[in-house]
Amino acid sequence: MIIKKEDLKERKDFSLEEHSPFMILDTKHFQYFSDIEKFGYAVEVLNVVNSITWINKMYRDLKSELHIETEIFYEIIDCILNSKRFSDQQLERYYLAQQKLEQFSSITHKLTDTDNNFDVPFTVDFIILGANQEQYENLSDDRRNELHDEYAALFCQVRSGEIEIEDFLLQVKALIFSMDELELENSI
Repeated sequence: MIIKKEDLKERKDFSLEEHSPFMILDTKHFQYFSDIEKFGYAVEVLNVVNSITWINKMYRDLKSELHIETEIFYEIIDCILNSKRFSDQQLERYYLAQQKLEQFSSITHKLTDTDNNFDVPFTVDFIILGANQEQYENLSDDRRNELHDEYAALFCQVRSGEIEIEDFLLQVKALIFSMDELELENSI
């Protein structure tokens, strides 16, 4: 979660204790606001990598063959910071890792709530899928919420294995493409 200074000023009850679960990073060296957002998304992905590292350690300690790839998340960070898009092969590896995270969550859900530890913001998913970040930011709130809802439904299906990754990629690319087309129509 990215917390902006404006948010802190509005929430008088927000306090950072010595052992707070929040990390404050100085962003004054960034020239543009979009760089701050990219950096924030990268930190959120690193948080997911940290959680996966602990899962993989647990698997090793239990002498399990299970393993969740973390390398693809580092590739996501590179993608975010360098404004790249993922290849289909990278996307397949990412959503395969998401499926493995879902398997882990479903196993441990009865013991503890771990769902929030593995959440990559959907905006990051849109970036790696090739969405134009400027067009995404210019969408109306209603259209952005609609995009998130449609993507969330598909994401849940692929993460749980209800649909194949290839079918999912076709559908979400069409969804992203429709976002670009809608933005082009609105700009005319």
